[in-house]
This record gives sequence, C-alpha cells and structure tokens, in this order.
Amino acid sequence: MIDIKSLDLELQQLTQSRKVSPARKLVADLENAVETLKNENPLIRLSDDTGNPGGLVLLNQDIPVVVVPDLHARREFLYRVLNWKTPDRKTVLKGLSESTVQLLCLGDGFHSEKRGYYRWVRSFEEFQGKFKRHRNMDQEMNESYGLMEMVMILKNSFPDGFHFLKGNHENIRNEEGRGNHPFGKFVYEGEMVRQWVLRFQGEEFMNAYAEFEYLFPYMAVGWNFIASHAEPLEYYSTDEIINIEWFDHIKLGLTWTRNDQSEPGTVERFLKIYGDEFDRPLDFYLGGHRTISEKYSLRADGNFIQIHNPDKMQIYYSERGRLADPERDIVNIEEGVL
Repeated sequence: MIDIKSLDLELQQLTQSRKVSPARKLVADLENAVETLKNENPLIRLSDDTGNPGGLVLLNQDIPVVVVPDLHARREFLYRVLNWKTPDRKTVLKGLSESTVQLLCLGDGFHSEKRGYYRWVRSFEEFQGKFKRHRNMDQEMNESYGLMEMVMILKNSFPDGFHFLKGNHENIRNEEGRGNHPFGKFVYEGEMVRQWVLRFQGEEFMNAYAEFEYLFPYMAVGWNFIASHAEPLEYYSTDEIINIEWFDHIKLGLTWTRNDQSEPGTVERFLKIYGDEFDRPLDFYLGGHRTISEKYSLRADGNFIQIHNPDKMQIYYSERGRLADPERDIVNIEEGVL
C-alpha cells in the first residue's frame, strides 16, 4: 500500500528543491525506474517479438486518463497536476493510488523553454568557460532532474497507472542515432547538458540514464484517443510500434515531426485502423512537441489536437462513455475543474 502523504511530501520536496538530489538517491530512483520499465505489465504495454516491453501502451479504457503535454522541467506543473481534483473530487495522486485514474505524460522532461531563455544564455557563458563557474547551469539541471526524478518515483509507485512517452528531448547523450538528433534551440542545450553530466556525474551515470530514456514507450491508445509526443510523420502499424526498438525512423517519426510535415491522411488512418483493431471509438490524436499560443490547435483536418502551450498549465481529460470535446476536455488547472 502506497503511503500517499509520504509520497506527496517527497514530490513536493523535489518541486521546491534548489539542488540536484544526492547521487545515492538519484541513482536508486533511476535503477528502480529502469527495473520497472523493463518489467511492464504486458496487458498494458504490449510485448515486442523478443518478449520485452514494446513501444505501445494500451491504456485501461474503463477509467479516466489525464494527459499532460511537454513538461520541460516544469516541476510545479506536474505537482499541480497530481493535486488537481478530477470530477469525482479526488486528486489525481489519490486516484492513482486507488487505480481510478491514469496519468499519461507526452514526454520532453528536460530543457526549460522560453521561461529559461536568459538562464540558458548565462549558462552558455559558463559552458564556454568549461563550467569553472556553473551556478546557472546547476539551476537548469536541478529543475530538469527534479522533474524526471518525480517521473521515476511515479513510475515506480504506479507502474500500471503512470506512463511517460518518449519525446525528442529525452536524449541526455545529445546523440545522433537510435531515433535521436542532437538538440539546440536558444543555445546548445543538448551539448551543454551532456558536458555538465560528464563533468559532474561521470560517463557511467550518463550511460545509465540513457538506458532509462531508451526504455520509454512511444505511443498510447486510450478510450477515445491516440497519443504520441509529436504528430506522426506517416502511418505505422501496431506491429511496427510494438517492435519500435528496431525502427529508428519510426522513433523519429513520433518525436521529431514538424508542423505540416506529416503525410496527408496519416492521422485519419491511425484513428480508423487502430479504432477497428482495438474496438475503441478513437475521436482524436493528441500530441505536443510544437508550441501553441492558444488553448489548442487542430491539425490534420481537425483530427489532431496540439495541446502544448508552455505559458499555461493545461491538461487533457478523457473519460469513457462520451465523445471527445477539446473545448470541454482541455483544462487549465490553474483556473478550475471540469
């Protein structure tokens, strides 16, 4: 039985912490999360041809799902989601403990976005100085690691109810290959993170953390939606998604696709074929990845809902037995409940 009060306190402390967790705790949480991800419930995360957890999560269609877009080191956002009250007046954290709600994150835990722009600029100066000074970069890494440690703890606590999909920012090695591209937006964020980790935590830890990233699923199917980090580049069969470990181009196609890059008709094919295959009324395909300034953005002839507004704390709430309605189902948790 999970002690909710103790768990909530631990998550709150990570939200408020000003330093990266001590190495012993961070490593323990990481090792536990890797073990959990390697031993997922095959009825939920379907097994690939080798018997390992595959790239597709089949969410429980009988209980609601809270979908969280790109987090980008926003620890407070995730903590507020956990304390948001669903229509049954229970917090998401309480619902997870009672298996009455599921929580799905669409990836991108590392790298603050525009809210951290000036810190990234100052961190770049530290990077150029080989991190002889590193106060700004330490702050950035504290937020990113704090967020991902919350993810580890939630996965360890609720393996069947909490899921975090792979995004394009889950690439601590800043590598090219295995479905990854190096990343840089404001400065050289990806390489700056890699060099910071090598300097202060070492290559062994970096490799262990990279294994954690490699174990994330890439797609989830709910009662009335499909979700991945990005809009899919093209159509992929369920067998291809489940066996995604051998298809780097599919990994890229679900995490790096730009607006207007998806092949026409792709989303519609997913909704129709997967709906028939899993016998679910799939109304929409959900994703984040590209930022929006409004409540949501409709793409793919209204079949794809983009929900990543970095200036708001927005979630998508899905419940069995009703048609999806983005106006109703996308909620700014700072403003109220459904």
